[in-house]
Amino acid sequence: MNSTDRLPLRRKLLFSTGDLSTSIPLAILMFFQFFFLTDVAGLRPDLAGWAVAIGKLWDAVNDPLFGLISDRLRTRWGRRRVLLLFGAIPLGLTFMLMWFVPPFGPLGLTIYYALTFIAFDTVFTMVHVGYNALTPEMTADYDERSSLNGYRMVFSISGTLFAIIVATVLGWYMADKRLLFAILGIGLGLIAMIPPLVVFRVTHEKPADEQPAPLPVRQAIVATLTNRPFWMVMGLYLLSWTAASILAAVLVYFANYYLRVPDQANYFVLLAEFCAILFIPLWVWVARRLDKRRAFILGSLSWIVVLIGLWFLGPNQVTLAYLLAALAGSGIATAFVIPWAMVPDIIEYDQLKTGQRREGSYYAFASFFQKLATGIAIWGMGQALALTGYITPGSGPLPLQPAGAVQVIRLFAGPIPAALLVLAILFAWRYPITRERHRAMREEIAQTLLEA
Repeated sequence: MNSTDRLPLRRKLLFSTGDLSTSIPLAILMFFQFFFLTDVAGLRPDLAGWAVAIGKLWDAVNDPLFGLISDRLRTRWGRRRVLLLFGAIPLGLTFMLMWFVPPFGPLGLTIYYALTFIAFDTVFTMVHVGYNALTPEMTADYDERSSLNGYRMVFSISGTLFAIIVATVLGWYMADKRLLFAILGIGLGLIAMIPPLVVFRVTHEKPADEQPAPLPVRQAIVATLTNRPFWMVMGLYLLSWTAASILAAVLVYFANYYLRVPDQANYFVLLAEFCAILFIPLWVWVARRLDKRRAFILGSLSWIVVLIGLWFLGPNQVTLAYLLAALAGSGIATAFVIPWAMVPDIIEYDQLKTGQRREGSYYAFASFFQKLATGIAIWGMGQALALTGYITPGSGPLPLQPAGAVQVIRLFAGPIPAALLVLAILFAWRYPITRERHRAMREEIAQTLLEA
């Protein structure tokens, strides 16, 4: 490893704070957005699913658009840092708007939440793409990237833990769910504004006049979509993140209506996320000893075992549910760390083909697939619950849900995400960039630059 490839611990830590600006809002969205829409705002599950899905339609344009824009930006702040500078404040403000309940009817509320989600998602993409696109510029070493992403994901999962803890503590003192989510949105929105400004301050980019001219738009899109390793990574990432999103969305329902312990729902989340932090060093070590592909396969297999256990879990086996939540941390750590460590490698594969470093385009597509996964999970679960007669709770005790709705909740907590992970393993098996292949790619790129 060259000395320029090594990253000081301080720089890893400061750079990794940027993940808090995305993980904190994303945690609340993953675990509580659908629950908020149905059980707090009072929307039917199908309308709640559509409110989220409409926002995801904008993603079809939003993410690739920002990727292309960021690859073409030439400012005195760089191509990526400028997105952090101007996106930080709007990120927090738009997040806040999603957690109010205006005095509208069902259709009006559906439109309101779709529009506020679109506004937030636009700024989220701007910050997310800018931050992630800086990652490959931090280091070019295969294993050091795994290490950096390990630090990043510790911050990411810590942000998730922090958000869930805040929501849990507020729930202890606030019976009014509408007030709880309004305060939660304002507080976490303010916090989310800070990390992008920290990353802006501690990172640097090449001057604009040293950047090569960007590819024409059509050529850039074709080059991205014909990158085979990219599709392998996006396949395993989409499937594993969809599994994670399904579990995040269904967990509150699983605790409320199957285990019948509504006051403990957040504790399952906290335990799983805390254990995920503990498992991150293990999977970084496995990726170093073997490679990223095999580490992802092994971690996904461990997660599938846990999901099968959830399916066979009895409604009175709460203690066993906590054990399975702890073991699920292994799979969560795998899904967080390994795919993101693969993305810089496929960017260099693309550089070998095109002569360009187009981090923005690739991280934009990764962001798109991440949010698409969440949208698919929530929309699908919403339609399934509506079809099986899910009862929206009122102000009294939790209702006893129909057997069909409870069965849907169990399916989304076990077999469905397990099947998705099996497909993700197939994509990982075909991923072609090993440590040796990456080393050869770097040598070829270095030779090409010398000849130029």
